[in-house]
Amino acid sequence: MYTPKFTITPKITQDVEKIGVVFGYFKAVQLPENYRRELVSKVTAETVHASTAIEGNTLTQKQVDDVLSGRKIAAKDKEIKEVENYNKALGDVQKLGKQKGFEIREQTVKDIHAILLKGIDDEIAVKYRTKQVYVGDYLPPEHFKVPSLVQELVTWINDPQPENLSPILYAGIAHYQFVAIHPFEDGNGRTTRLITTLMLIQNDYDMVSFFAPESFYNRDRKAYYEALSSADKYRIEGQSDLTRWLEYFASGMLIEAERAKSRVEEMLQNKSMSGRQDYISDNQRKMLNLAAKGAIKTADILQITGLSRKGVYNALEKLVQLGLLESVGVGKGTFYKITDKGLEYVR
Repeated sequence: MYTPKFTITPKITQDVEKIGVVFGYFKAVQLPENYRRELVSKVTAETVHASTAIEGNTLTQKQVDDVLSGRKIAAKDKEIKEVENYNKALGDVQKLGKQKGFEIREQTVKDIHAILLKGIDDEIAVKYRTKQVYVGDYLPPEHFKVPSLVQELVTWINDPQPENLSPILYAGIAHYQFVAIHPFEDGNGRTTRLITTLMLIQNDYDMVSFFAPESFYNRDRKAYYEALSSADKYRIEGQSDLTRWLEYFASGMLIEAERAKSRVEEMLQNKSMSGRQDYISDNQRKMLNLAAKGAIKTADILQITGLSRKGVYNALEKLVQLGLLESVGVGKGTFYKITDKGLEYVR
């Protein structure tokens, strides 16, 4: 039975309590659906960029935004595929985390890994490593121990000991242990971070709707790896001491949560949502998304909305007035192109 070793320090307690307060704010705040979706889209792109960048993917945030928006970029196929796969896995994790009664199993871990490596390295996808590896100065457990170690960890996730800890700490412990086991030849870090996200969403800490802890790790990757390795440098009764790692984990989550809270507060303070002149409807967002793929005409909009021809005209004109679309031509030959401001709006 997996039994983690750590000490709950005053800093851990304080940070976990503060995170709870921030998430209470997130649950209480009322954002228009249009803006909530916009925020989730932005955070999702940040999560995908940060988590793949940690593993060496060189795409910029702008390039990741473009890939997720369906736009073509000049980059290595492998890096584009890594971004697409991570986005797919993240979407699946969000759905699983919100399924009532869902339990993480060994197959869950393998399914996530399969999505991450699909079309990149199908030969090693899902399969546990079959040889000893080194991760920098760290020596993971022998390969033949991996299956039992993963099974023990999954069992612990569903019945964690000690009892009555914050779900944040349970997620942090699982994060460390997955990295320590290093079950696969490739994709371990990404799989770990997705499992961590899944555990947090299951316990009502849906960060993906507001912020990306991965951004904290990516801003200082050295500190991230040093925090993970600290457990092996310091030991309790011969076992890895997770205290310093959990301090780092909780602190990083709090920093990103408070940054997200400040962003939401600033938006609510500076702009009256009900009176915003640049608020757009769901149909207008559909128009922008379609225009992001190429010039559009009134007939194109009639096919994707239930609006009348006059309604389409009025909606398009408002988008032009807001500077999100540009009108080209006159009469029946009029078409609309998305502007740079419009592209920023749909990201």
